[in-house]
Amino acid sequence: MMNVPEFTVAEFSRSLKLVVEDSFGYVRIKGEVTGFKRASSGHLYFSLKEDDAVLSSVCFKNSADSIAFEMADGLQVVASGRITTFAGRSNYQIVVEKVEISGVGAILEMIEKRRQKLAGEGLFDAEHKKTIPFFPQIIGVITSETGAVIQDILHRVEARCPTHIKLYPSAVQGKDAPKGIIAGIKYFNKLKNEQRPDVLIIARGGGSFEDLLVFNDEELVRAVFASEIPIISAVGHETDTTLIDFVSDLRAPTPTAAAEFATPVLVELKNQLKYCVEKLESDQKKFFVEQKKRLENLQKYLLDPKKILMRMAENFQSLQEKLNFLTQNIFDKNQQKLNSLTISTRMILFKINFVEQKIIHTSELLKSGVRRLIENDLIALENLGKLLELGHYQKILKRGFSLIKNQNGKLIASIADVKMKEEITVEMNDGEFQSYVLSFKKNARNVAKKDLVINQPRLI
Repeated sequence: MMNVPEFTVAEFSRSLKLVVEDSFGYVRIKGEVTGFKRASSGHLYFSLKEDDAVLSSVCFKNSADSIAFEMADGLQVVASGRITTFAGRSNYQIVVEKVEISGVGAILEMIEKRRQKLAGEGLFDAEHKKTIPFFPQIIGVITSETGAVIQDILHRVEARCPTHIKLYPSAVQGKDAPKGIIAGIKYFNKLKNEQRPDVLIIARGGGSFEDLLVFNDEELVRAVFASEIPIISAVGHETDTTLIDFVSDLRAPTPTAAAEFATPVLVELKNQLKYCVEKLESDQKKFFVEQKKRLENLQKYLLDPKKILMRMAENFQSLQEKLNFLTQNIFDKNQQKLNSLTISTRMILFKINFVEQKIIHTSELLKSGVRRLIENDLIALENLGKLLELGHYQKILKRGFSLIKNQNGKLIASIADVKMKEEITVEMNDGEFQSYVLSFKKNARNVAKKDLVINQPRLI
């Protein structure tokens, strides 16, 4: 035991450091990232784990900036760097200079875990999807300003329906791409009123699996979810799927398809508008023709009030002439009686007074009778008008009934007039609609038809 060399703690730590660093210079170590943290200085701190073994790792900012993908817990990587010891804690670690992803399967596993996490928070639920406007006035596009994507979108929009497009240029691959796309989303959402786009398109063309990892960034997914403006994702080709496709309000298989989803076809809109105008004019003419026919049919049942009043005036004049004739006749007869009688002056005066009173009474009776006749005729005329008004088919329609006409405009009054698959028009109180006869059933018993009798005012 006396031959065992003696070290101080510092000496032993320095010796151990020399042994470890000399024995394991530059190494490549494969493991699962755990405990990942990004410091404000830009340094990355994490551990590489396999089963029960854990290796502390640090990647300083100058090396961290060269990592082309997003680091996260659960990711299988191969870290290249130098092993060093830390005397203050009696441990060792790898100073990482380069990080590579260990196979596509590890990336897919990481993305799937992230997808499940975000789905569990409800970010992909259909209830949060916003409606893409039918006719946007401004379309915001977030993509590279130098690629072919923006030109494809511009040409497709111009061909379908020329619309104002605002471009927010951003990298669409590399470690800085998520921040640029997020900045574009926030920029468009901060615009006010007429400057603000009605819909956003996040687009990039096809690329490798690693190139599209940008669009699986968790912060980017959350920024798309938080956008008040509807977003269409158009990343890669139709077979490519990224996490922003799940959170966006609409997923387009290609950038060109996104332009088609965002705009209507102007020529089709013009044709539809022309058809609507022509149909409106046709329906308007048809409506006025039908209303004219209805008025003509109603005129058959209405009497001219002027003619009625003229007849009443003629009847009144005739009655007055009869009254004058009867009065004159009475005077003449009484005059003859007076001439044939030789009675006292007193008796004559009495008779004259009696006859005058009788004449006055008779005249009053005649006038009262004529007045009653006129009043009765006026009441009958008023009742007839009310009856005509109550019998008006529009009043009947308001009570829940309807008129059914065939395609020639003829009223259908019997089931015998109905034909299978015939187009019919059903008129109701507040409008009409077209339908087709799918089936009909005749009643077992016959219902006797009764003619409608309309009382005419009595003429004297």
